Parts: sequence; C-alpha cells; structure tokens
Amino acid sequence: MGDGNNFTRRGFIATGAIAGAAALVPTPIERLLNVLSSGFISEAQAEASGNVGARNYINILMAGGPMRYTFDHWMRTNSSDPTLDFNPMITNKFVSSGGRVIGVENATFNYNGVLVPHMFSHSVFHRNGGQRPLRDLLNNMLVIRGYGSGFDGHPFNATIQQAPVGGVSSVAGLAADYSTKTFEAVEFPDRGAFGNYSSTKGKALNKVSGPHALLEGFGGPQGGRVKGRSLADRNREAFDLAQARLRAYAQSDFAGNVIVGKNLSNAVELMKKGSGNLDSFWGPAVARYKSIIENSMRQQGLVGINDVPLISDQGNLWRVHVTDGNRGLTVSSDFDMRDATKSMTCPGALSEGLAMAEYVLKEGLVTSLNLQVGDLDNITLKEVGGGVRMFNAVKDMHETGAIPGVLLCTAYYRAIAAGLLELIDQLKATQRNGSDLWSETVVQIISEFDRSGRSNGTGSDHGFNQMVTSVYSGAITNGPFVVGNIQRGGHGGGYTGTQGIGAPIDGYNQKGMPSPTMAASTVAAVLRVPHNPYENLAAPLVQLNGGLKVLKTAKIVG
Repeated sequence: MGDGNNFTRRGFIATGAIAGAAALVPTPIERLLNVLSSGFISEAQAEASGNVGARNYINILMAGGPMRYTFDHWMRTNSSDPTLDFNPMITNKFVSSGGRVIGVENATFNYNGVLVPHMFSHSVFHRNGGQRPLRDLLNNMLVIRGYGSGFDGHPFNATIQQAPVGGVSSVAGLAADYSTKTFEAVEFPDRGAFGNYSSTKGKALNKVSGPHALLEGFGGPQGGRVKGRSLADRNREAFDLAQARLRAYAQSDFAGNVIVGKNLSNAVELMKKGSGNLDSFWGPAVARYKSIIENSMRQQGLVGINDVPLISDQGNLWRVHVTDGNRGLTVSSDFDMRDATKSMTCPGALSEGLAMAEYVLKEGLVTSLNLQVGDLDNITLKEVGGGVRMFNAVKDMHETGAIPGVLLCTAYYRAIAAGLLELIDQLKATQRNGSDLWSETVVQIISEFDRSGRSNGTGSDHGFNQMVTSVYSGAITNGPFVVGNIQRGGHGGGYTGTQGIGAPIDGYNQKGMPSPTMAASTVAAVLRVPHNPYENLAAPLVQLNGGLKVLKTAKIVG
C-alpha cells in the first residue's frame, strides 16, 4: 500500500491536491474533514496498540479568587480527622433561632464514606424543569487541596497552576499534545494575563470570542462572501476524498486497519455532523444552560441557606464587597437578604462556554478547552442609608463578611454545578469508540487561591498557601475522593482557625508544603497522558486503573 507517511496530514493534503480538492487554500470544512479522517486513523492505530492517548480536558477559571468553602475546599472529610478550629469565614450553612439567622457553621454529611459540604445535600434544576440532586456530581469528583505557591498576586497564582513547571507543556497543553482534532486547544474568552498555555509539541491555542469565531464556515456560506455552490462543491469533494482515504486505509495492512473498517460508517457520520450547522444548535443550547444555571442560583427555600429571613444587624459580618466604588457595602436591617439572589444572572460566559464545550466535544472538533466564569452580577441589596437596587459583587472578597459570603457563594457554586451536570448528561449520551464521551473527558475548576479568613468574620484576604482545585470525570467513579494534607490551625495574627493551609505529606517526593506541581501532576494522571512531565518533581496522588485509587490518604495535621 506504500509508506505509512502517506497517511499523515501532509500526505493527505498532497493527495488531495492531486485530486483537485486542495488546489485552493483549504476551507474550514476541508481542514475539518482532513483532520477528522486523520484522527480516526490515529485513534484506530492507538486502539490497536493499546495506547489510547489523553482524555479531553476542560479548564474552568474563576478569576478573582472567590471563597470555595461552600463548594470544593473541604476541611474535615472523615470521622478520624480532628475537630476543626472554628473560623466564621470558613463556613457553609446558617444557624437560625426564632425564625431568623443568628450565625454560621461548617456543616457536612457523609456521602460514600466522605464528609462533604452542606450544599451537596440540596438539588438543582434539570433541563426538563424538574430537580436533580447535587449528590450526582460527587460520584465523579476529586478534590485536590493542601498546596500553595508562597507568593501573592492574582495573575501569578492563576498562571502557575496552569503551567507550574517551565520548559514543559501546561496542563491544557498536555491534552492538546496528543490531539489530532481540528483545533487542538481553544480558549474562551481570552484570559489575558491570567492565561498560561504552552505545548512542547507546538499545538496552537486558539483564543476566540465565541464558537462562531472558531467555527466560521462550518455551517455554510457566511454573509455571501463565498458563493454557496462553489463552497458546497469543494466541501463535497473534500468529504468524498476523506471517505476514500478511510476506505483505502481499511483495506491496507497498516495498524488499526480492521478497526477503521469496522467504524467507517461512524467516521463518515461524524464528518457529516462536524460540518453541520452550528446556528441550529447554538441559540437553544445557550438558552438551555442559562435557564438551568439561573433557576438554580435563584432558588429559594434551601434548608440552612435561605429558608428563614436573613435580617442584618448592620455589623461588619453583613458587608458585601461590590464593584460600585470597590468597597464594602453594609446591608440595611430593613431588608431581607434572601432577595439578593432572586435577580442574580448567569456569571459571565458560563452558559456560552458550556454550550461551546458540548458542541465541540460532541462533534470531535477540540481536545483541550479553557473557559472562564465571571462575577456575581445583578445582586439586589439595600445598603444602610440607601435604597434597594442592583449591585455586582466581586470574587476578590476582601470586604464580604461571613453571612453574605455563605449566601452568595452557595448561589454561585450552585450555578457552576448545575451547568456542569447538564454538560455531563450531554457527554454521557454521546457514544464514541465503545464508551461514552464523559468517560473520556476531564473537567478542572481553578482559581488563583482560596481565602485567608479573618478570625472576626469580617472578610478575607489572599490565601496563596491554601490552594485547592477540583476535578470531575466519568473515569472517576464511586466518588468523591480527596487528596492533600492541611494544617489544623491558621497562619497566625488575625487568621486563626482551620482554613485549608497546605501541609507536608509523609513519604512524598516534595518536602514541606506541596507546590502547584502536585496538583498538576495529579490532574495529568486523570488525563491519562502517555507521559506525565511533572511526576519527577511531584508524584500524582491518585492512580487510575479500572477506577481511581488514592495513593496518599488526606489528613488534617497539627
């Protein structure tokens, strides 16, 4: 049949030029069909050799460093842990008496042998208008805590978690390194100074303003710039050539030929779908995510959160850090703060980002995605001496006190969790090479750091030595899992109490408090990259082999 290099991307384009299909600069669809057919052959070769490459990767950045204690910064996770040293900023549920809120507590419940935060005892909205338990997310969840950078700064701490070691690929770059898809890596929106992408294999990061910017041309002629018939003819030639190539490979004696032959009809169907009309998907999908997210954010009657009146005593624990003047606003005593979340909107580009992830993953267009979540917008408040109006709260919560912190963070993370559950449903329903797409996808949620909670509950500062990240994948089953040690105490001064400060791990190949390399190495293990470039500096804390195994039990020390 000839040299195997004839089936590389370059060889295929050259063959196409002979056939007349690539006589002009390739259109997006021509490139799509080219790379999809290359990808099917590469996947078949990998399957034949037992090397299936890396999983898809979605990184969700919450720039600003919000408090994460209501959601994925877990403290006491098993009954053998010592009792926590109390800090009012590190709480997740309200204490009420006489029909009103009087304080806060750190409440957990046992799920699959792990103590998890109170929020997961609730339900969020489903696309059919009903409700679904947040516990569903726990089954596929891994928490990586107990590491730090030792240095302050928002951009620095965001970028070092994405690429903790110089000279090797970033985490997103690792997934892209093993991609044969049309667009190996995509970022939406542009992270600017908070982004840090690198690929040692030269896989490009496409920074886009939305999927239409990325996929322009896949849905047919745009704005009359290319005549429809001409473009259709070229796409038809490219499609015919891609099918011919797959048939020729199936009849060859190269590795994976039998697999290509068996899956030829699936390959052809995927190429057809990949060049389909994005417009028919986009509007309904964004609306679907937005509805699920906003209904879940605004839900009332949640036990321990907004089931009794929230009436301010006008003290500092009732302050909210808002963008209006970048200041702390004190909530008035003649306002029920439960109304604050009734008008909250989908944070930033979350609904668009998740819809984009659904489309490009289901159509096999992208392997690695960087997404971003915005602030807590359109919160209804009444400040002391003012009227009722809408404000935007910031995630850098220096002046947000303990009580608004629990309410607003619960709503914020309910939004992210509800949207993520919808994406999981869609990926589970998509079969690819004998398994569902969710089993071949990893989602990681990062922020610069968690917060150093002030002991008096009046706000928080940058917790660059108490970082946390959470990971979700269909490859993780029977969860949740938690790794990483934390200190029982704070770091002194006005920051006492258990707040997740990183602690050494016995027998680990990083001495002292682990660095962000530990988290990256652990994520790389879940990604199933053929080579983990971080493990010699910081070994992964989990192992995947027919299920997830924790290699170092998480502890509270000190």
